[in-house]
Order: sequence, then C-alpha cells, then structure tokens
Amino acid sequence: MSEKATEIVYIPMKPGLDLSTDEAKETWESTLSTIAKQPGAKALYWGRQIENPDTVQMAVEWESIEDHRTFEKTPGYQPFLATIMDKLASGDDPTIFHVNFPTSQSGSDNPFTMPVTECINAFFAPDYNQEEYSSQFSTFRTMATEIPNVEAKGVIGGWSVEPQKHESLDEGVDGKLFAAFIGWPSVDAHMEFRKTEDFGKLIPHLRGGPKGMKVWHVAFQQYK
Repeated sequence: MSEKATEIVYIPMKPGLDLSTDEAKETWESTLSTIAKQPGAKALYWGRQIENPDTVQMAVEWESIEDHRTFEKTPGYQPFLATIMDKLASGDDPTIFHVNFPTSQSGSDNPFTMPVTECINAFFAPDYNQEEYSSQFSTFRTMATEIPNVEAKGVIGGWSVEPQKHESLDEGVDGKLFAAFIGWPSVDAHMEFRKTEDFGKLIPHLRGGPKGMKVWHVAFQQYK
C-alpha cells in the first residue's frame, strides 16, 4: 500500500487580496471545494502566513502521493490552476511539495488544528544522511512532549519527497528539505517558550545539521 502524503503549498497572492468577499471569495471557495472532492483527499487546511500575510499556505492530507498525481493529470487540472493564477495569485508560481510523516507520529495531536502552527523548513546538502536528522528530531519530539505544562500540542516532521533549492545551498543545488510543524495556542505562547530553559535544552536537536532554516506561523482553518 502506498504511503500517506501531506501536500504543502505556498501561494503568493495579489497584495492585499481579500478572500472573504466578492469574486475572490467565490474563486477561493471553488478552489478549496475542488481539492477536497478529489479521490484520496482526506483533509484540507489553509491559512495566511502570519509574518507574510500575502502568502496563503495549504496542507492537504492525501491517502497517497499517487492520488494527488492523478488529480494533476485530469483534464480539468490545468484550467483549475490557470484560474488561481489569473484571479488570485501575484504571478509568482506556487511552491508545492509532499511530506511523508513517519507512522510513529500518527498518534500525536494534529498541529494543523491548533490556533497557530509553527512551520519549520530545514535545508540540507544533497548528500546529507537523512537518518541522522530523523533520529535527532525524534529526540527533540520526545523531549518536547515530556515538558510539564508545555503549551505546544502536536509535533510532527518529515522529509520532502521532492528536492528543494535554498539560498543556504550552492546555486543550482537541489538539496533536502525537512519540514516540521508544531501547534501553539498563540504566537506569543511560542515566543514566551523561547525564553525558557527548556527551549535551550531542546533547540540543539532542531538546529544541529541544517545549512539553513526558516520558521514562521500560520493560523490554519480546516475546510469542510
């Protein structure tokens, strides 16, 4: 059986675009509905990046990456994408990749259902041993979930199926991406945790290894 996959999408929107009114709302609702109705699409979450609100981010849980690939091959997919680019997007291409979260993380809380989700992208050289950081992140995850009264709920992370470029890597190099997500009650709660001794003990397990790292927050909502 194929492995479940989570599609991560960043769409740079037209500056200041309001998705809650008029034609933009109709187009966006149609976009979400079309994705959610596809065979194999299990859950769909979306929200604006808090630090960069003109970028909308989606997380789509698929039964398998093949289900998403099948959708991309349908006759209606290119017109579907063209409508988004014409009516909503700034003109820059969306970023799309897939993450396979280990089955060992399947029993954890879902960070996408929390009020705010911390999003972490860690970039590695193409020859980096993935098992090394996977083990490191497993330690980070175990330690984080054992902190008394910690407000974070749901710590998941996995490797991107597709190679990724990043400014921390040499020009033109396709590196490896590890994407992690942590749920918080608010951005302030995350920022306050960063001041604690527990954060100081945890962070080496997250920062050790990557050549580059980006961290931001999204207030996801689930499309139903």
